[in-house]
Amino acid sequence: MSVQIIKCTSKEMEKNKKIVGFATGGVMFGKGMDKVNWKVVRAICDFGYTFMPKEKGVKVKKVMLDGVSGEMSIPDNVTSQNFILYIHGGGLVSGSAKATRGYCSMLARFSGMRVFSINYRLAPEHTYPKGLDDCFTAYRAIRRQYPESKICVTGESAGGYYTFALTVRCIEEGFPVPDVLLPQSPLCDLTGELKRDYYSISDGTVSEDALPYLTACYAPGVDLKNPEISCCYFDRLHLFPPTMISCDSQETLRADSDLIYKTLQEKGVEAHMVMFEGAFHACSTLGVGSPETFALLQKNIIFVKKCFGEIDF
Repeated sequence: MSVQIIKCTSKEMEKNKKIVGFATGGVMFGKGMDKVNWKVVRAICDFGYTFMPKEKGVKVKKVMLDGVSGEMSIPDNVTSQNFILYIHGGGLVSGSAKATRGYCSMLARFSGMRVFSINYRLAPEHTYPKGLDDCFTAYRAIRRQYPESKICVTGESAGGYYTFALTVRCIEEGFPVPDVLLPQSPLCDLTGELKRDYYSISDGTVSEDALPYLTACYAPGVDLKNPEISCCYFDRLHLFPPTMISCDSQETLRADSDLIYKTLQEKGVEAHMVMFEGAFHACSTLGVGSPETFALLQKNIIFVKKCFGEIDF
């Protein structure tokens, strides 16, 4: 249970780093976020996502899970009765199921599982706990509709945060927790107390300046040590399922991954961590788009299948 390092040297990764840097203008989530018209940003992003490639051999259909909308990616060759629930990122203020269609099609194709990707209510229009309520509602609906199936919950950035927050909610409500978690570049501490000066930050997507704003627009007036806000303060982390975390070594949220990985290990939870060197925040969603992220995709799927009891090694 040690941290595995993936050094990023491929031309595909370098190309994507440049694309992300251009698209974010250096830092998308940083100073001045309170002046952003998020409705416009969301519309532009959703339009752009319609051009993202989808894996062949995967069908996508719209779904409703007790009022929560989303998509289900279905591989032509379904080999498992189990499911993956994907929760999109976007800084708690943007993103959609449509945005994850490409990556979810990769998960479906290479795992042989059906993959749900959901929409949840976004800040600043909808503050805590509305987004989390939607995630819990959708998860509970899948559990009810498929009682014999196991569920992996995964997501990037804000989706990584919701991966943990959903698990906290399940424990608080006495509801069955997910069978495995795959948080990618998650946000785990919104208190502002987490030290990030022990490593060099080079992050063209999320800056430290963004975190107070995100906190203010998502959870105004809420105790930030509430474990549904900052999961690292939860006193029952020992009840968490097996977890594999991934992040980049120089992203702003690396400290969150370091902290929750160490804490889960101390609590006796099976916890693993994969750290990229030379990538970027939430790069995992490139999937087959680079050799490095494809390697992580394969590692994640093997880990999930092992936790589901579908493979022995």
